[in-house]
Amino acid sequence: MTGRPDIFIRSWRHSMSMFLATDIVHPGQHRMRPFLIAGFFAAAALIYGNVVFLSQLGDCKTVASWKFCTLSSNFVQRALAVIVLSGIYGFSRPRAFDPVLNGRGDGAMAAALRLGIPGVLLVGAPLAASGTPFAGGALLLAVMGWGIGIILLAGSVLRVVAPFPAWVRSFALGGPVLWILLGLALFLPDIGDMLFPIWHMDGVRDVTFAAVVWLSSQIGLMLISDPTGYVLGQGDFFVKVNQSCSGVEGLALTTIFMTGYMALFRKQIRLMRVALILPLALALSWMLNVVRISLLLWIGVNVSPVLAVESFHSHAGWLMFSLLSLAIIASVQSIRWFHRQPAERTPATHTDLPPILKDWNIARIFPFGVFMFTALLASTFFEDPALAYPLRFAAILGALWLFRAHLIDLPWRFSGAAMIAGAGIAAYWIATGNPEQLGEGKSFLAGLSSSFVALWIVTRIVGTTLLVPILEELFFRSYLLERFGASRGTLGVLIAVAVSTIAFAALHDRWLAAAIAGCIFAVLALRPKGHLVDAILAHMVANGAIAVWAALSGNWSMI
Repeated sequence: MTGRPDIFIRSWRHSMSMFLATDIVHPGQHRMRPFLIAGFFAAAALIYGNVVFLSQLGDCKTVASWKFCTLSSNFVQRALAVIVLSGIYGFSRPRAFDPVLNGRGDGAMAAALRLGIPGVLLVGAPLAASGTPFAGGALLLAVMGWGIGIILLAGSVLRVVAPFPAWVRSFALGGPVLWILLGLALFLPDIGDMLFPIWHMDGVRDVTFAAVVWLSSQIGLMLISDPTGYVLGQGDFFVKVNQSCSGVEGLALTTIFMTGYMALFRKQIRLMRVALILPLALALSWMLNVVRISLLLWIGVNVSPVLAVESFHSHAGWLMFSLLSLAIIASVQSIRWFHRQPAERTPATHTDLPPILKDWNIARIFPFGVFMFTALLASTFFEDPALAYPLRFAAILGALWLFRAHLIDLPWRFSGAAMIAGAGIAAYWIATGNPEQLGEGKSFLAGLSSSFVALWIVTRIVGTTLLVPILEELFFRSYLLERFGASRGTLGVLIAVAVSTIAFAALHDRWLAAAIAGCIFAVLALRPKGHLVDAILAHMVANGAIAVWAALSGNWSMI
């Protein structure tokens, strides 16, 4: 009896260390997996911290330093700028990040969680007092706790990738150039604020308003425009296009990102040729903002005023402009005409895939990450997230297509046991469903065009039947089972199945039925003659049957 707890503890620790290991199996490949995981954590931390600050700590300036509150109110933009500029620097000076890339990450997640869990609690502490207004000392404590929590979360994200000494060495190797870039990134929102007077110049404002009115007319809107009052709208929906929506920040972002790229890559590129791209980049940035405002107005007039106002805030704008700048930089990097000594290209073959696409671990994690991230975007930008499914379908299909070589190599086969198991799961899921929800799906599809309804139904059924089973089984019944010790004896199997099943159940509203299904899928994958493809096949049969039932009954909540 005395030996069993020690065995359990050792097995659990080993399982956790395997799950959180940061070394990629193949020595010739870059260590991209920890960066991928850190990226997911960073996105979640930024969204979480921003929501808490804006919803609970809006009166920060009444108790804390004005500078601190200003820095905190737009910390998402600062973080995006740091990520983009440090990423550009890393590609131009990869040796500076050798300590991070080559640093051993033993116990990375355990160390990261020791920082991340207190960080989550400190940042989210104000949510526990929801409904109680903060003031005075309580507000000051909440603001201080939020600030400390954000620092802990940032440290947690960094620790996922490499130990802190490795980051310090990379920071030292980067030298003044890296330090200046990071300082510039941290204060980029303030630089953008200094340029806001440009928006009040008649020519800039009037041209932008005229472009928005014209583009909106092409999508069915008849806007009333008042440039002097900065007002645009139609019917009952009008917006004041303030400075943060003017696109001036986008011009500043594009200029600084492109200038930073040109300075860092000046020895590899032809500066005069790349400089010709800068006016085009600024024009694209301005056009993107015109599209953004027009889309906001269309949503506000035709869909939901609340959704339009809340979704298209400055954070979304910064993300759009950052992605645009990175896309332009990537295009310049890929065009030989811009380079001094373009490298000779060899014909592409299946073996010429980038290292990140060859890694089996990333192939099992990335599609699921896209699945979860698109769900977050849908809930953010759509009043009814279900309507975003065609877009989510395209993103998920693209993610799986990137790693299609791994999927093709799986030993696909027919399995009677998997077919029977899938049918049984479908029968149980349907039988235990809520009959009061019959016809529920018809309400949110009502009033939509027949072509969109047809597209939605097709992508929902195909995505649920074919795509979701693959990405979920890759993550839950392959990656999690392996990382939590399914190959290390009975105890390892029990731990791995329990962890993967609990995680799978947490993803579903009907957690008990999902847990039962998860256990069955795990058994199919782990049985003596079983394989991951058996779990995928069973999952496809189950989801396909449930999807058909949902389509026939109109109860889309079933899936």
